[in-house]
Amino acid sequence: MGLLRTEGFTKLLELVAEESDTLDSAYAAALHAATLGGRLKAEVGLGALSRGESVALAELRNTGARRHLPLVQDTVGERLVLTGTGRLRVLRDGEPAPEGVLEIGRVDWGGSRPADLDRRWDEQQRAEDAESLSLHAWLRARPADTVDTMVADLRRTLTHVGPMRVYIGDRCYTNLGREHSNLVGKSVSAGSEQCRLNGIDAVPVERWAAHDAVFVVCMSALIASGTPSRTEEFSGTQLTAGRLEAFIRAKITSYDGEVTAATEQLPLVERLFALAAHAGRLRPGKLERGPQIYRTVQAMTINKQEQFLDRPVTSADLPAAFTAKVTELLPGADLDRPDHLVAAWARLMPALHGPTTDDAFTTGLEEVIHGLVEAGTESTGSHVGMSRGPRDITTLSALIAAGSPDPGHWKTSDYYCCVVPGQDFTRRFDRAPEELPQVVRAIAARMRWNGWHFMPHAGGVSDHPSFADRDWFYAPTMPDMTEWTSHHHQGHVANGVRHAIRVPLGLTLAGAHRPGIHDFRLMRTDGETYGVPELRAAIAIGRVLQSVYQAHADRSERTGPALVVSDFGNTWYQRRHAPAAAAL
Repeated sequence: MGLLRTEGFTKLLELVAEESDTLDSAYAAALHAATLGGRLKAEVGLGALSRGESVALAELRNTGARRHLPLVQDTVGERLVLTGTGRLRVLRDGEPAPEGVLEIGRVDWGGSRPADLDRRWDEQQRAEDAESLSLHAWLRARPADTVDTMVADLRRTLTHVGPMRVYIGDRCYTNLGREHSNLVGKSVSAGSEQCRLNGIDAVPVERWAAHDAVFVVCMSALIASGTPSRTEEFSGTQLTAGRLEAFIRAKITSYDGEVTAATEQLPLVERLFALAAHAGRLRPGKLERGPQIYRTVQAMTINKQEQFLDRPVTSADLPAAFTAKVTELLPGADLDRPDHLVAAWARLMPALHGPTTDDAFTTGLEEVIHGLVEAGTESTGSHVGMSRGPRDITTLSALIAAGSPDPGHWKTSDYYCCVVPGQDFTRRFDRAPEELPQVVRAIAARMRWNGWHFMPHAGGVSDHPSFADRDWFYAPTMPDMTEWTSHHHQGHVANGVRHAIRVPLGLTLAGAHRPGIHDFRLMRTDGETYGVPELRAAIAIGRVLQSVYQAHADRSERTGPALVVSDFGNTWYQRRHAPAAAAL
């Protein structure tokens, strides 16, 4: 499967370095490297700089400094390099470069190097060091069991959320990828010596490096300000007390809150945790009042930012072609009333649980799911659309009601994903038609794995001892919109998943809301990134799909044993796409 494969992150960095090498302006070359050739927003890419480096970069812009061409060993001056994690570094004259960096060039100030640059750089470094030492001192004053609990909580959270990468000065803390990981995650086990948290956990806090104390304090406060996935909102940037305080204050404002005078008077660390707790309390109320929350994802560094839409999503956001499809199935249904939609599908559900006239599908339900995903894919200009879920909702509901951990131990084959390639995407395989069913099956397999991955949390049993060593993530609750996601994740690299939208779909099962049981996703392999209009459309489409799934679940809970979804497996995809491929 090579038609869609991207070059991967390492090769991309090499390409960016080569492109930067063509730029005469030192600032332009630095900005190109920091933004990975414009694939990353400047505020994220430049957010990885230390305070001193930020001062130097500002002077590159102010003075119009040039870049030495070519880079030769006997030149002097500040160096610009790109690290293997995709971070721009500005190195002082004589400062050794980290291992494995890509050279961008040396700075030629042309006689205009600011005389006070070293002094201002040193001042910023001293301020950064003093802040780190104050956080370390605060941690040293805590009881040992308090510190142990903070480290244990961080270890648990990082085990069950997506990968992230943060910087503290020139240090990197990450669980993204094999090569650079030093925190628990996909590549580093909870008990591994490679995990930095295990290294500091084994020694008294007095012997910790100051930057380790900064990580523990700031990451703990960051998580306290919202949900476990807050860890990703600083990904690719510096995690410092100053930046964190500004971030949490902005969150309090966005949640319609204010900071009390008493909080303002607190010392730094106490103030951080007080602000974080305040933001954490305000957030649920903001979500209940609306508007719709979502996240933007800068996938080059896995930086995820929480946002709010400016107005509610309604049926007016549905693409016309999708509305026509739903209206054909549910004439007269009120698309802005979720309860009406569920009731309308419920009236159809007995028929949908039976056979259909289209022999491509086992039942009407599977035909409807496929038809809605297909309409959503084409009407949003997407290359592939998909929606996943558990095959046997009846058994799932009964097990959840009984408090059983069994659903968390289901196999990936106990889940399905309806993957629909768009017409434009299908035409790309004209030269290699045998690859199309392989790609579709690979996408479906990954989505089935996601269902397996989220189920312990979605089913409300993640605290069961049987999941102590089981890989699981917190089930998603917020829609997200991702760009340039084609260079880290192995499956995304192989299948060219460049831009994507995900809309998690929860269900009411066994009397409670269960997050992330289903979802709806869209992807593009090239072209324009998704924008807010497409996100709004995807959320509106997801709500229609959610109403189908809820009506199906409600019927299953009322009537007992019911439909088990059997389509959308490997054999089904091969049968559906291989004949068309063979005819090409």
